[in-house]
Amino acid sequence: MQVWPWQLFLILISPAVGSFLGVLAERLPRGQSLWGRSRCAGCGANLRAVDLVPVLSALVLLGRCRHCGAGIPGHLLRIEVAALGAGALAAFSGAALLEMVLLAAFLWCLIALFYCDLLFFRLPDHLTAGLFAVGMALALVDPWRGMLDGLISAVVASVAFLAIRIGYRALRGREGLGLGDVKLMAGIGAALGWALLPVVTLLAALLGLGVVAAQAAREGALPHGTTRLPLGTYLCAASALLIIWKQLGLALPGHF
Repeated sequence: MQVWPWQLFLILISPAVGSFLGVLAERLPRGQSLWGRSRCAGCGANLRAVDLVPVLSALVLLGRCRHCGAGIPGHLLRIEVAALGAGALAAFSGAALLEMVLLAAFLWCLIALFYCDLLFFRLPDHLTAGLFAVGMALALVDPWRGMLDGLISAVVASVAFLAIRIGYRALRGREGLGLGDVKLMAGIGAALGWALLPVVTLLAALLGLGVVAAQAAREGALPHGTTRLPLGTYLCAASALLIIWKQLGLALPGHF
């Protein structure tokens, strides 16, 4: 069976998937329905189909509402572009058809979770559950791993982060790690495998420190002990970077 028609289809639908991911990232953390019509946050006008063409509408309208001129949140365009990049990466990964689709789905879930935590400090259960399901499917189709390895990796990742959560609360007397991060790690562990969990955690920590250092340099003030950081955002970014690293054919510690 020829794969190129499916590759083309995957790339073509990616911006539309990104548009839907933007809806998920905006509404799920707020507990809003996914089925209501899109409206301008500035004037409340209903947005028509011509206003919602992925990527193109934002570029043609210069990122503004056609009714009132209010700015459209820039992260919506970034999500659509990121989804397109994820679809293209999966399409040209050289993987078999099923693995190609699962890889795209996993990256798309990571994008939605990245922005949910970044914008609202929330990791909705619907998305973490979807990430876990896709992660287990990736483990199942991996000839080096299988479902048992995926399940063990998910449990190890979640238990490790649950222990960190409990330990931090015991030592500091306050929450330092949300249950959403624990659930997120189940999906990441299932997809990447237990051998890469320390790498994911270290890379996420380095990304977080880099962002904090950049903000401190820009604002001229050091963060304090109660500063909230979207750890889930950095974990998603680290996982995506490792997947991209692998797709570039570079060596990784372990298989996934």
